[in-house]
Amino acid sequence: MPSSFVSYPYGADVDVVKNKAGKSFALLGVCSVTDVNSIKKNCDPNAPVTEGDIFITLKCPPELIFVLRDEYKALVPGYYCSKMHWNTIIVGKDVPCAEIKKMILTSHDLVK
Repeated sequence: MPSSFVSYPYGADVDVVKNKAGKSFALLGVCSVTDVNSIKKNCDPNAPVTEGDIFITLKCPPELIFVLRDEYKALVPGYYCSKMHWNTIIVGKDVPCAEIKKMILTSHDLVK
């Protein structure tokens, strides 16, 4: 996204993408064993997540949160974020790239 930048407020393992005003709209990382266990325990025990998977956490309009979670198995409640405003996508599973791009745009627009 134009004028966006990456920061590391949670350490080198998580890329936090912020808009030009410094508001976070995406978090990206690679799942460790700890992440996998936490996602399965705190987000969704049936999540199709394994060590080494890439995840992206994005803000989502509350009215779409459950619609999207029902549609995609690899989209779970926000990992380390508000579960009512953020979704985490396990990349490379059942969420199409075009849908992920749309979700990134939406997340960016929501934090403006």
